Amino acid sequence: MFAAARRPQWRRLADLSALRRLTGREADELVHLYRQGATHLSLLRSNAPEPALVSELSVLLVRARARIASPHDLTWSTAARFLTHTIPAALYRVRWWSVVVSVACLLVAVVAGVWTATHPDVLNALVPPAHQRQIAEEAFASYYSEYPSGSFAALVWTNNAFVAALCIATGITGLYPAQVLFENSLNIGVMGAVMHVHGADWVFWSLILPHGLLELSCVFVAGAAGMRLFWSWLVPGHRTRGQSLADEGRTTIVIVIALTIGLGVSGLIEGFVTGSALNPWLKIGIGVLACAAFWLVTFVAGRRAVDDGADPTMSAEEARSRVAVAG
Repeated sequence: MFAAARRPQWRRLADLSALRRLTGREADELVHLYRQGATHLSLLRSNAPEPALVSELSVLLVRARARIASPHDLTWSTAARFLTHTIPAALYRVRWWSVVVSVACLLVAVVAGVWTATHPDVLNALVPPAHQRQIAEEAFASYYSEYPSGSFAALVWTNNAFVAALCIATGITGLYPAQVLFENSLNIGVMGAVMHVHGADWVFWSLILPHGLLELSCVFVAGAAGMRLFWSWLVPGHRTRGQSLADEGRTTIVIVIALTIGLGVSGLIEGFVTGSALNPWLKIGIGVLACAAFWLVTFVAGRRAVDDGADPTMSAEEARSRVAVAG
C-alpha cells in the first residue's frame, strides 16, 4: 500500500530526472519530489525493508540527485566553444609570458651551442669525443626511426605532456619550471654543438625542426604558465592571494588541456613525419605550419575570444552572473 500510494510521485520524479531542460517550476518540483523520495526511502528502510523496492527507489534518487547537482549537459556547442574560445583565451592570457620565456630559452640554447662549439675542451668535458661521433654519425638520426611510428608517437607525447604538466603543477614553487626550461635549453644547445662540430648540421636541423618547433613552443608555454602561477600568488594585485591563485589556477588547467592537444600533434609529427622518407624541406614545412597555427591560435584566435567575452578564469554561468562593482 505504501509503495502503491506513492508510485505516481516516483514516476513523476523519474520523468523530471530524464528531461534535458527544466523550467523553473519543473526544477522546483524536481527538488521537492527528491526530498519526498528521500523521506520515503528512509521510511522503507526502517519499517519495511523490501530489497527490490529499496533498490529501485535508491537508483531513482541517485539519478534525481545527479540531475539536480549537474544542471549543465555537455553539448557539441559547449565543447566547440571550449575549443574555439576558452582555450585560445587562456593561451592569450599568458601570451607575453610565453614570448619572454621562449626568447630567454632560445637565447640560452644559442649561447650554450656557440660556446661549446667554439670551446672544444668544454664540449669534450660535457660529451666524450667517442660519444660525440656516435651521436653525429648514427644515434641522433636512428632515434627517430628505431621504433614503430605509432608507438614512438605515443611515447613522445606521453613524455612531453608529463614534462609540461609537471612545469605547470610545480609552478607555484617559482623555481622548478625555470630549472626544467634551463636544462632543456642547455641540452639543445650542446646537442646542436655536437652535430655542428662533426659536420652534421643538416641532419640536426632537418630532424629537429619538423616536430621541435611546436614541441618547444608547448614546453615554453608550460613553463610560462607555471611561473605566472607563482607570480599570481606573489603579486595578487587587488585580489586576495587565494582568489588570485584560484583564478590563475583555472587558466592553467585550460592551458594543460591545450598543451596536451598541441603536444599530441607534435608527437604525431615526430612519429610519422620526422623520421619518414619525405623530402626534408616538406617535413620542415609541416613543422613550420604546425608551429604557426599554434601561435595564431594564441594571438589571433585568443584576441578574438577575449573580445567576444571569453574568460578562462570562470565558467559561462559565472560570467553571466557576474556583477560589476565599484573599486
